[in-house]
Amino acid sequence: MILARDKHVLFWLISMATLIIIMISVGGLTRLTESGLSIVSWDPLMGTIPPLSNSAWNTLFDQYKLYPEFKMKNSGMTLNEFKYIFWWEYGHRVLGRIIGIIFFLPFVYLAINRYFSKNEFLIYSFLFLLGLMQGLIGWWMVRSGLINNPYVDHLRLATHLFMAQIILMIISFLILKKIFPDNYNFTNKNNIFKYQFLIFFILTSVTVIYGSFMAGMDAGKSFNTWPLMGGELIPNSLIGNEGISEFYSNSVFVHFFHRVLAYLTFILGVYIFLSSKNYISSKFQMIHLILIEIVILIQILLGILTVLYAVPILLGALHQLSGSILLMLTATYTFSLFQKK
Repeated sequence: MILARDKHVLFWLISMATLIIIMISVGGLTRLTESGLSIVSWDPLMGTIPPLSNSAWNTLFDQYKLYPEFKMKNSGMTLNEFKYIFWWEYGHRVLGRIIGIIFFLPFVYLAINRYFSKNEFLIYSFLFLLGLMQGLIGWWMVRSGLINNPYVDHLRLATHLFMAQIILMIISFLILKKIFPDNYNFTNKNNIFKYQFLIFFILTSVTVIYGSFMAGMDAGKSFNTWPLMGGELIPNSLIGNEGISEFYSNSVFVHFFHRVLAYLTFILGVYIFLSSKNYISSKFQMIHLILIEIVILIQILLGILTVLYAVPILLGALHQLSGSILLMLTATYTFSLFQKK
């Protein structure tokens, strides 16, 4: 039974999780519409005010013209076309500020009124610090596309996305723990299932990170066939001469490895699901597993369609969102298995 005081905290956490999912979706659409470099400065306070006159619009457009994206990619862009990409990036940044406010103000109120235990206060304080870091990481990412080339660094993009997913994972687990505190248990005392699932979670995380690499490098557009890549099971240019950096900077390897990781994730997920009856007895726990398996299937289907259709905006955004939901589900399951009873 949820205590009355916990209901306030729970509403706050669910609101935050919902906003973060929306934020991840908007971030994906901002990237897919190539809008992320339209605002070339970072002003946490005054940056919330959009252009209110033609003069203000022209000033922002003139600033944009000084940077690589305009010079190398969009030299023929009109002011109206600039407005389109501006509003995507502006919405993404303003939503980030809204999330910060909706986290901080209720947090202060709930803390003052002693809604949290000491451990909870520390966890929520840590989440606030992660949120501040995420804002800095976002600008660090954008800066990489404002210096010598018109593309953000894919490693920074992956860091930015994975940080958002980490915050979502933690908040989702806190929600689950408040609503269903005692629904994860085992019938087998050796607990091998827990460690199998931990491996599954790590594999899922690496798969999602490589998906971020693909997004940052536009690697999904390089081979628009499935299951073969360019008519081959293993593409010719899989490994070059760049040493260890090939594993994260060679777009062909990144694409190939992302596919391999997805297959391994699916296979291990099926194995865990089939063997789970030997280890768990909770109906709720089984429903959670079934949801994970369903999302894996959706994610693989979306991934195949996204590649086949050369990463259209809708499919690309849905694939990123589905990956974040899968990560959230696997993380909350893993955390629940290893929490102290």
